Amino acid sequence: MPVRLAHRSRGLRAAGLIVAALVVLLLALPGVAAAKDSSARKLGRGASNVALGVAALPREIYWTTRERGPFLGATWGFAKGVAWTAITEVVGVWEVVTCPFQMPRDWKPIIDPEFPWQGFTEAQHAARGRRKAAQKTLR
Repeated sequence: MPVRLAHRSRGLRAAGLIVAALVVLLLALPGVAAAKDSSARKLGRGASNVALGVAALPREIYWTTRERGPFLGATWGFAKGVAWTAITEVVGVWEVVTCPFQMPRDWKPIIDPEFPWQGFTEAQHAARGRRKAAQKTLR
């Protein structure tokens, strides 16, 4: 019986260390997100996209509803939200794995909006539209 207790306490200790490490990482994310484009920002961006990528779902439903009405918001907005959630999660994993490397050049974000919590306000949504229009004229 004492052997089992020792085994359980080691497992609890390891679980506690893992939880503590995750808490430290999550507390560090806002500081990393505020930094200039760098490896640390890319890591923070990737971790936040993995953890919070599901925020793309309500964002796309909200904006599609505002721009095209409730029916398209509930259908097309939902479909766009599911697609953006998947894209955000995959890009997040990619950025975490490749954070030591400058891919793409100068540590720039792969998707826009850069972080899952961006794009909910009118100003952020308008800025995203202007960036899309500018990219189309460059092509």
